[in-house]
Amino acid sequence: MNFMEVLELWKRNLVRTKSERTTEAYVRHIRNFLETVQIGDEESLLSVSSAQIFKYVDSTNLGPTSMLANLSALKHFFKFLLRREYIDRERFTDIEQAIDELREELNTKKNPTYPKALTKEEVERIFGAVRGKRYEKVYSLFLYSGIRLGEFENLEKDSFYLDKSGILWIRLEPHMTKRNKGRLAPVLAPDRKETYEVTDRLLKWIENYEENFSVKRGVLQVYTDRLSKRLGIPFSVHSFRHTYITNLVNSGFPVEVVKEFAGHSNIKTTIETYYKFSQRRAEELVKSFLAG
Repeated sequence: MNFMEVLELWKRNLVRTKSERTTEAYVRHIRNFLETVQIGDEESLLSVSSAQIFKYVDSTNLGPTSMLANLSALKHFFKFLLRREYIDRERFTDIEQAIDELREELNTKKNPTYPKALTKEEVERIFGAVRGKRYEKVYSLFLYSGIRLGEFENLEKDSFYLDKSGILWIRLEPHMTKRNKGRLAPVLAPDRKETYEVTDRLLKWIENYEENFSVKRGVLQVYTDRLSKRLGIPFSVHSFRHTYITNLVNSGFPVEVVKEFAGHSNIKTTIETYYKFSQRRAEELVKSFLAG
């Protein structure tokens, strides 16, 4: 298989697993990398080293955010090569370590950006568009549990259990999580009444888990991307997680509890990303104090 065929196979894989916009961006990033480090044949492609990754970053004038997007494309590309056995594990590990080091450096330079939680009106419009479809069930699970897409892919019917107080929990084993650390994620809505209503619906849907929640990652992402454009609401599957965590914060959960429910590896992430000053939350806390 020649150089161009490898690139074409990767592009086909992207089309199946990524949105159209992401696919176009990833292909553009890889072509830019190949041109910059002067890779023009299969032999030079399959012998890429970590040194070339570092030289590529050093030679570009891209800002931290754009460079991070390039590195995500590179990691996806070389992981594809590893899984198809075009490169060995040792070479991939060398490249992966370089990418991770560069990511860490760039993240310290990048201007902080904060995740946008969906408003109540946006949630209502999104769910109005998927009412009665499988995506209503899938989106409900993401919105009320805060799980990541990768965690969702590993869920089974047995991952759920109801405690004596009527709260539904999701048991995430270490191999299912981003940091290989197991956790329990509760199904929670912004208030008590909605929490129990959501729980009742989810319990019914979970009875036929495969039928109601089985959807491929790429299909879900592409559908969500198209729905986002159609509704004029900028959101992704990950937006439901941001909304869940924001709701926990606004409901007064302590930062250490939010950290565990969200599965953050460092409490600093939870604080810096979600515990920004909120006038509405401040007013609610004052009212709660006075009511007590």
